[in-house]
Amino acid sequence: MSIQDRLSYLLRQALNYSATDAELQELSNLVRDDQAGDITRQLEQLLQEEIPAAPSDAYDSVYWDNIAGKILASDHLPETNQAPVVRLGRLRWLSAAAAALLLLLAGAYWLLRPAAHAPEMATTAPLLKNDIAPGGNKAILTLADGTQVPLDSSGDGTLTRQGNTRISRPAGGQLMYTPLAEDHAVTTSYNTLRTPKGGQFQVTLPDGTKVWLNAASALKYPVAFNGRSRQVELTGEAYFEVVQRADMPFKVNVHTGTDQLEVTVLGTQFNIMAYEDETAINTTLLQGAVKVSHGNTSKQLAPGQGAYLNRQDHLLSVLPQVNTEEAVAWKNGYLQLEGNDITSAMRLIARWYDMEVVYKAPVTAHFRGIIPRNVPVSQVLKMMEMTGEVHFDIRGKQIIVSP
Repeated sequence: MSIQDRLSYLLRQALNYSATDAELQELSNLVRDDQAGDITRQLEQLLQEEIPAAPSDAYDSVYWDNIAGKILASDHLPETNQAPVVRLGRLRWLSAAAAALLLLLAGAYWLLRPAAHAPEMATTAPLLKNDIAPGGNKAILTLADGTQVPLDSSGDGTLTRQGNTRISRPAGGQLMYTPLAEDHAVTTSYNTLRTPKGGQFQVTLPDGTKVWLNAASALKYPVAFNGRSRQVELTGEAYFEVVQRADMPFKVNVHTGTDQLEVTVLGTQFNIMAYEDETAINTTLLQGAVKVSHGNTSKQLAPGQGAYLNRQDHLLSVLPQVNTEEAVAWKNGYLQLEGNDITSAMRLIARWYDMEVVYKAPVTAHFRGIIPRNVPVSQVLKMMEMTGEVHFDIRGKQIIVSP
Protein backbone atom coordinates (compact mmCIF):
# COMPACT_ATOMS: atom_id res chain seq x y z
CA MET A 1 0.00 0.00 0.00
CA SER A 2 1.39 3.38 -0.98
CA ILE A 3 1.80 6.22 1.51
CA GLN A 4 -1.00 8.14 -0.20
CA ASP A 5 -3.36 5.15 0.01
CA ARG A 6 -2.48 4.64 3.66
CA LEU A 7 -2.97 8.34 4.35
CA SER A 8 -6.34 8.25 2.62
CA TYR A 9 -7.42 5.25 4.70
CA LEU A 10 -6.30 6.85 8.00
CA LEU A 11 -8.03 10.11 7.16
CA ARG A 12 -11.33 8.37 6.34
CA GLN A 13 -11.08 6.45 9.61
CA ALA A 14 -10.58 9.70 11.53
CA LEU A 15 -13.40 11.54 9.75
CA ASN A 16 -15.78 8.63 10.39
CA TYR A 17 -14.80 8.50 14.10
CA SER A 18 -13.76 4.86 13.66
CA ALA A 19 -9.98 5.20 13.91
CA THR A 20 -8.23 3.23 16.61
CA ASP A 21 -5.75 4.80 19.00
CA ALA A 22 -2.90 3.34 16.96
CA GLU A 23 -4.32 4.66 13.68
CA LEU A 24 -4.78 8.16 15.05
CA GLN A 25 -1.26 8.10 16.43
CA GLU A 26 0.07 6.88 13.06
CA LEU A 27 -1.72 9.68 11.24
CA SER A 28 -0.40 12.19 13.75
CA ASN A 29 3.15 10.92 13.36
CA LEU A 30 2.97 11.15 9.56
CA VAL A 31 1.95 14.80 9.72
CA ARG A 32 4.33 15.65 12.57
CA ASP A 33 7.36 14.19 10.77
CA ASP A 34 6.46 15.82 7.44
CA GLN A 35 9.51 18.04 7.10
CA ALA A 36 9.09 18.70 3.36
CA GLY A 37 5.37 19.33 3.56
CA ASP A 38 4.48 16.55 1.11
CA ILE A 39 2.18 14.73 3.55
CA THR A 40 0.43 17.94 4.52
CA ARG A 41 -0.23 18.82 0.86
CA GLN A 42 -1.59 15.31 0.20
CA LEU A 43 -3.75 15.61 3.28
CA GLU A 44 -5.16 18.94 2.11
CA GLN A 45 -6.03 17.38 -1.24
CA LEU A 46 -7.66 14.37 0.42
CA LEU A 47 -9.69 16.62 2.69
CA GLN A 48 -11.03 18.50 -0.31
CA GLU A 49 -12.10 15.18 -1.82
CA GLU A 50 -13.56 13.70 1.37
CA ILE A 51 -15.50 16.74 2.60
CA PRO A 52 -18.54 17.95 0.60
CA ALA A 53 -18.03 21.18 -1.27
CA ALA A 54 -19.37 24.37 0.22
CA PRO A 55 -22.42 26.04 -1.33
CA SER A 56 -21.57 27.70 -4.62
CA ASP A 57 -23.08 31.01 -3.62
CA ALA A 58 -21.79 33.40 -0.97
CA TYR A 59 -19.64 31.92 1.79
CA ASP A 60 -21.75 30.27 4.48
CA SER A 61 -19.95 30.27 7.86
CA VAL A 62 -22.72 28.25 9.51
CA TYR A 63 -22.24 25.51 6.92
CA TRP A 64 -18.54 25.18 7.65
CA ASP A 65 -19.04 25.47 11.41
CA ASN A 66 -21.42 22.52 11.27
CA ILE A 67 -18.95 20.49 9.20
CA ALA A 68 -16.11 21.32 11.60
CA GLY A 69 -18.30 20.47 14.56
CA LYS A 70 -19.07 17.09 13.01
CA ILE A 71 -15.40 16.34 12.55
CA LEU A 72 -14.43 17.49 16.02
CA ALA A 73 -17.41 16.30 18.07
CA SER A 74 -15.83 14.80 21.18
CA ASP A 75 -18.64 12.44 22.07
CA HIS A 76 -17.96 10.45 18.88
CA LEU A 77 -14.24 10.12 19.46
CA PRO A 78 -12.68 7.26 21.41
CA GLU A 79 -11.65 7.98 24.98
CA THR A 80 -7.98 8.55 25.68
CA ASN A 81 -5.70 9.32 28.56
CA GLN A 82 -3.77 11.83 26.49
CA ALA A 83 -4.09 15.50 27.26
CA PRO A 84 -6.85 17.26 25.31
CA VAL A 85 -5.68 19.38 22.43
CA VAL A 86 -6.70 22.75 21.10
CA ARG A 87 -8.83 23.50 18.06
CA LEU A 88 -7.69 26.87 16.75
CA GLY A 89 -9.01 28.82 13.80
CA ARG A 90 -9.28 32.33 12.49
CA LEU A 91 -12.25 34.26 13.68
CA ARG A 92 -13.21 35.25 10.15
CA TRP A 93 -13.59 31.66 8.95
CA LEU A 94 -13.46 28.12 10.18
CA SER A 95 -13.27 25.61 7.38
CA ALA A 96 -13.58 21.93 8.05
CA ALA A 97 -10.29 21.30 6.30
CA ALA A 98 -8.42 23.72 8.54
CA ALA A 99 -10.09 22.40 11.66
CA ALA A 100 -9.30 18.79 10.79
CA LEU A 101 -5.73 19.62 9.85
CA LEU A 102 -5.20 21.38 13.16
CA LEU A 103 -6.59 18.39 14.98
CA LEU A 104 -4.22 16.05 13.19
CA LEU A 105 -1.22 18.34 13.42
CA ALA A 106 -1.79 18.59 17.16
CA GLY A 107 -1.21 14.87 17.39
CA ALA A 108 -4.06 13.69 19.63
CA TYR A 109 -7.79 14.05 20.20
CA TRP A 110 -10.04 17.11 20.36
CA LEU A 111 -12.26 17.37 23.42
CA LEU A 112 -15.08 19.81 22.79
CA ARG A 113 -16.22 20.02 26.41
CA PRO A 114 -13.99 20.34 29.48
CA ALA A 115 -14.05 17.43 31.88
CA ALA A 116 -16.02 17.70 35.12
CA HIS A 117 -12.79 17.79 37.11
CA ALA A 118 -9.68 19.78 36.38
CA PRO A 119 -6.77 17.79 34.99
CA GLU A 120 -3.71 17.30 37.15
CA MET A 121 -1.66 20.47 37.12
CA ALA A 122 1.68 18.66 36.92
CA THR A 123 2.83 18.17 33.36
CA THR A 124 4.68 15.16 32.05
CA ALA A 125 5.77 16.93 28.88
CA PRO A 126 9.51 17.65 28.83
CA LEU A 127 10.54 21.29 28.85
CA LEU A 128 12.47 22.48 25.85
CA LYS A 129 15.27 25.00 26.02
CA ASN A 130 13.91 28.44 26.96
CA ASP A 131 10.54 26.86 27.81
CA ILE A 132 8.37 27.76 30.80
CA ALA A 133 6.40 25.27 32.89
CA PRO A 134 2.71 25.94 33.57
CA GLY A 135 1.50 27.49 36.80
CA GLY A 136 0.25 25.47 39.74
CA ASN A 137 -1.21 25.57 43.23
CA LYS A 138 0.64 28.31 45.08
CA ALA A 139 -0.39 31.33 47.10
CA ILE A 140 0.53 33.50 50.08
CA LEU A 141 -1.80 33.63 53.09
CA THR A 142 -1.55 36.82 55.13
CA LEU A 143 -2.93 36.37 58.66
CA ALA A 144 -4.58 39.07 60.76
CA ASP A 145 -1.31 39.89 62.50
CA GLY A 146 0.54 40.33 59.21
CA THR A 147 2.26 36.94 59.25
CA GLN A 148 2.69 35.57 55.73
CA VAL A 149 2.41 31.83 55.13
CA PRO A 150 3.50 30.36 51.76
CA LEU A 151 1.06 27.74 50.45
CA ASP A 152 1.32 25.02 47.82
CA SER A 153 -0.43 21.76 46.98
CA SER A 154 1.17 19.77 49.81
CA GLY A 155 -1.13 19.75 52.84
CA ASP A 156 0.24 19.52 56.35
CA GLY A 157 -2.81 19.70 58.61
CA THR A 158 -3.57 22.62 60.92
CA LEU A 159 -1.77 25.89 60.21
CA THR A 160 -3.03 27.99 63.08
CA ARG A 161 -6.11 29.04 65.01
CA GLN A 162 -7.65 32.50 65.02
CA GLY A 163 -10.39 33.06 67.57
CA ASN A 164 -12.78 30.12 67.34
CA THR A 165 -11.73 29.21 63.80
CA ARG A 166 -9.19 26.57 62.83
CA ILE A 167 -7.19 27.23 59.66
CA SER A 168 -5.92 24.05 58.02
CA ARG A 169 -4.32 22.98 54.79
CA PRO A 170 -5.35 19.48 53.74
CA ALA A 171 -3.77 17.84 50.72
CA GLY A 172 -4.87 18.93 47.27
CA GLY A 173 -3.95 22.60 47.16
CA GLN A 174 -6.65 24.20 49.24
CA LEU A 175 -7.17 26.13 52.44
CA MET A 176 -9.96 25.44 54.91
CA TYR A 177 -11.54 27.52 57.70
CA THR A 178 -13.49 25.47 60.24
CA PRO A 179 -15.50 27.13 63.04
CA LEU A 180 -14.87 25.35 66.34
CA ALA A 181 -17.59 27.26 68.16
CA GLU A 182 -19.94 30.13 67.44
CA ASP A 183 -17.96 33.35 67.33
CA HIS A 184 -19.62 36.49 68.69
CA ALA A 185 -16.49 38.62 68.68
CA VAL A 186 -17.15 42.32 68.22
CA THR A 187 -13.88 42.84 66.34
CA THR A 188 -13.47 40.74 63.21
CA SER A 189 -10.08 39.48 62.08
CA TYR A 190 -9.35 39.36 58.35
CA ASN A 191 -7.08 37.14 56.27
CA THR A 192 -5.94 37.68 52.70
CA LEU A 193 -5.20 34.90 50.21
CA ARG A 194 -3.08 36.12 47.32
CA THR A 195 -1.96 34.16 44.25
CA PRO A 196 1.02 35.27 42.16
CA LYS A 197 1.20 35.11 38.40
CA GLY A 198 1.41 31.42 37.60
CA GLY A 199 -0.52 30.47 40.72
CA GLN A 200 -4.00 29.36 41.72
CA PHE A 201 -5.58 28.21 44.97
CA GLN A 202 -8.83 27.11 46.57
CA VAL A 203 -10.23 28.13 49.94
CA THR A 204 -13.26 27.02 51.94
CA LEU A 205 -14.52 29.98 53.97
CA PRO A 206 -15.92 29.67 57.54
CA ASP A 207 -19.52 29.39 56.24
CA GLY A 208 -18.62 26.53 53.86
CA THR A 209 -18.50 28.73 50.75
CA LYS A 210 -15.86 27.50 48.30
CA VAL A 211 -13.73 29.94 46.32
CA TRP A 212 -11.30 29.14 43.52
CA LEU A 213 -8.75 31.93 43.03
CA ASN A 214 -7.11 32.37 39.63
CA ALA A 215 -3.59 33.67 38.97
CA ALA A 216 -2.60 37.19 40.09
CA SER A 217 -5.65 37.55 42.33
CA ALA A 218 -6.40 38.33 45.96
CA LEU A 219 -9.32 37.58 48.28
CA LYS A 220 -9.77 39.29 51.64
CA TYR A 221 -12.27 37.70 54.05
CA PRO A 222 -13.08 37.47 57.77
CA VAL A 223 -12.07 34.40 59.77
CA ALA A 224 -15.67 34.33 61.08
CA PHE A 225 -18.84 35.77 59.54
CA ASN A 226 -20.78 37.98 61.95
CA GLY A 227 -23.46 40.58 61.42
CA ARG A 228 -26.14 40.86 58.77
CA SER A 229 -24.08 39.89 55.72
CA ARG A 230 -21.03 37.90 54.68
CA GLN A 231 -18.63 40.25 52.90
CA VAL A 232 -15.39 39.54 51.07
CA GLU A 233 -13.16 41.65 48.82
CA LEU A 234 -11.74 40.52 45.48
CA THR A 235 -9.16 41.71 43.00
CA GLY A 236 -8.37 39.57 39.98
CA GLU A 237 -10.54 36.55 39.22
CA ALA A 238 -12.40 33.99 41.33
CA TYR A 239 -15.14 31.40 41.05
CA PHE A 240 -17.60 31.14 43.94
CA GLU A 241 -19.87 28.36 45.18
CA VAL A 242 -21.79 30.17 47.90
CA VAL A 243 -23.59 28.36 50.72
CA GLN A 244 -27.15 29.63 50.97
CA ARG A 245 -28.14 31.58 54.08
CA ALA A 246 -31.30 33.64 53.66
CA ASP A 247 -30.60 35.54 56.89
CA MET A 248 -27.08 36.53 55.83
CA PRO A 249 -26.56 37.37 52.12
CA PHE A 250 -23.10 36.93 50.64
CA LYS A 251 -21.48 40.02 49.11
CA VAL A 252 -18.36 40.31 46.97
CA ASN A 253 -16.83 43.76 46.82
CA VAL A 254 -14.69 44.05 43.68
CA HIS A 255 -11.91 46.61 43.43
CA THR A 256 -10.13 47.27 40.12
CA GLY A 257 -8.35 50.59 39.88
CA THR A 258 -10.94 53.29 40.52
CA ASP A 259 -13.85 50.95 39.66
CA GLN A 260 -15.85 49.24 42.38
CA LEU A 261 -18.52 46.61 41.95
CA GLU A 262 -20.70 44.78 44.45
CA VAL A 263 -22.19 41.33 43.80
CA THR A 264 -24.90 40.21 46.24
CA VAL A 265 -26.07 36.59 46.42
CA LEU A 266 -28.00 34.24 48.71
CA GLY A 267 -26.61 30.96 47.39
CA THR A 268 -25.25 30.49 43.89
CA GLN A 269 -22.34 29.69 41.58
CA PHE A 270 -20.71 32.53 39.66
CA ASN A 271 -17.41 33.84 38.31
CA ILE A 272 -15.95 37.34 38.59
CA MET A 273 -13.11 38.51 36.37
CA ALA A 274 -11.70 41.88 37.44
CA TYR A 275 -8.07 42.30 36.45
CA GLU A 276 -6.36 45.67 36.35
CA ASP A 277 -5.11 45.09 32.80
CA GLU A 278 -8.54 44.15 31.39
CA THR A 279 -10.95 46.67 29.86
CA ALA A 280 -14.00 45.35 31.71
CA ILE A 281 -15.17 43.64 34.88
CA ASN A 282 -17.21 40.56 34.01
CA THR A 283 -19.59 38.69 36.30
CA THR A 284 -20.95 35.39 34.95
CA LEU A 285 -23.78 33.54 36.68
CA LEU A 286 -23.97 29.76 36.40
CA GLN A 287 -26.61 28.92 39.03
CA GLY A 288 -28.92 30.84 41.34
CA ALA A 289 -29.35 34.60 41.20
CA VAL A 290 -27.14 37.60 41.87
CA LYS A 291 -27.51 41.36 41.93
CA VAL A 292 -24.62 43.35 40.51
CA SER A 293 -24.30 46.97 41.63
CA HIS A 294 -22.11 49.81 40.43
CA GLY A 295 -22.78 53.26 41.86
CA ASN A 296 -26.51 53.89 41.55
CA THR A 297 -27.00 51.16 38.93
CA SER A 298 -28.05 47.60 39.82
CA LYS A 299 -28.64 44.63 37.50
CA GLN A 300 -30.26 41.30 38.34
CA LEU A 301 -28.79 38.25 36.62
CA ALA A 302 -30.37 34.92 35.75
CA PRO A 303 -28.31 31.75 35.08
CA GLY A 304 -26.44 31.99 31.79
CA GLN A 305 -26.32 35.79 31.90
CA GLY A 306 -23.43 38.12 32.59
CA ALA A 307 -22.85 41.64 33.86
CA TYR A 308 -20.34 43.77 31.96
CA LEU A 309 -18.80 46.88 33.48
CA ASN A 310 -16.96 48.88 30.84
CA ARG A 311 -13.99 50.45 32.60
CA GLN A 312 -13.75 53.25 30.02
CA ASP A 313 -17.26 54.67 30.20
CA HIS A 314 -18.07 53.03 33.58
CA LEU A 315 -21.41 51.75 32.28
CA LEU A 316 -22.88 48.53 33.66
CA SER A 317 -24.87 46.35 31.26
CA VAL A 318 -26.37 42.86 31.18
CA LEU A 319 -25.29 40.29 28.62
CA PRO A 320 -28.43 38.16 28.08
CA GLN A 321 -26.52 35.07 26.98
CA VAL A 322 -22.87 34.28 27.72
CA ASN A 323 -20.57 31.31 27.32
CA THR A 324 -20.42 30.05 30.89
CA GLU A 325 -17.91 27.32 29.99
CA GLU A 326 -15.52 29.99 28.75
CA ALA A 327 -15.90 31.99 31.95
CA VAL A 328 -14.93 29.07 34.20
CA ALA A 329 -12.54 27.26 31.86
CA TRP A 330 -9.58 28.36 33.99
CA LYS A 331 -11.13 26.67 37.06
CA ASN A 332 -11.52 23.44 35.07
CA GLY A 333 -7.89 23.50 33.97
CA TYR A 334 -8.13 25.12 30.53
CA LEU A 335 -7.28 28.25 28.60
CA GLN A 336 -10.36 28.82 26.46
CA LEU A 337 -10.23 31.26 23.57
CA GLU A 338 -13.51 32.27 21.94
CA GLY A 339 -12.58 34.73 19.24
CA ASN A 340 -9.94 36.41 21.43
CA ASP A 341 -7.64 38.85 19.69
CA ILE A 342 -3.91 38.51 20.21
CA THR A 343 -3.70 40.96 23.12
CA SER A 344 -6.47 39.41 25.21
CA ALA A 345 -5.15 35.90 24.52
CA MET A 346 -1.64 36.89 25.55
CA ARG A 347 -2.88 38.47 28.78
CA LEU A 348 -4.33 35.09 29.77
CA ILE A 349 -1.06 33.35 28.92
CA ALA A 350 1.13 35.94 30.65
CA ARG A 351 -0.79 35.61 33.91
CA TRP A 352 -0.72 31.82 33.99
CA TYR A 353 2.90 31.36 32.90
CA ASP A 354 4.21 34.47 34.69
CA MET A 355 5.77 35.97 31.61
CA GLU A 356 6.12 39.34 29.91
CA VAL A 357 4.74 39.81 26.40
CA VAL A 358 6.64 42.02 23.94
CA TYR A 359 5.19 42.93 20.52
CA LYS A 360 7.73 43.53 17.75
CA ALA A 361 4.99 44.66 15.33
CA PRO A 362 1.18 44.90 15.23
CA VAL A 363 -0.56 41.51 14.94
CA THR A 364 -4.24 41.05 14.03
CA ALA A 365 -4.62 37.31 14.73
CA HIS A 366 -7.73 35.93 16.43
CA PHE A 367 -8.09 32.55 18.10
CA ARG A 368 -10.82 30.12 19.03
CA GLY A 369 -10.26 26.90 20.95
CA ILE A 370 -9.35 25.20 24.22
CA ILE A 371 -5.84 24.48 25.48
CA PRO A 372 -4.98 22.59 28.69
CA ARG A 373 -3.32 24.76 31.33
CA ASN A 374 -1.01 21.90 32.37
CA VAL A 375 1.35 22.03 29.36
CA PRO A 376 4.54 24.10 28.87
CA VAL A 377 4.07 27.48 27.26
CA SER A 378 5.84 26.33 24.08
CA GLN A 379 2.99 23.91 23.32
CA VAL A 380 0.39 26.64 23.78
CA LEU A 381 2.25 29.00 21.48
CA LYS A 382 2.78 26.26 18.87
CA MET A 383 -0.97 25.70 18.69
CA MET A 384 -1.58 29.42 18.25
CA GLU A 385 1.03 29.67 15.51
CA MET A 386 -1.01 27.22 13.44
CA THR A 387 -3.27 30.08 12.38
CA GLY A 388 -0.37 31.27 10.22
CA GLU A 389 -0.90 34.85 11.42
CA VAL A 390 1.54 35.06 14.31
CA HIS A 391 4.97 33.87 15.41
CA PHE A 392 6.41 33.58 18.92
CA ASP A 393 9.91 33.45 20.38
CA ILE A 394 10.64 32.64 24.01
CA ARG A 395 13.54 34.58 25.48
CA GLY A 396 13.90 33.95 29.18
CA LYS A 397 10.70 35.22 30.81
CA GLN A 398 9.62 37.10 27.69
CA ILE A 399 7.37 36.03 24.82
CA ILE A 400 8.28 37.94 21.66
CA VAL A 401 5.26 38.33 19.33
CA SER A 402 5.65 39.06 15.62
CA PRO A 403 3.52 38.61 12.46
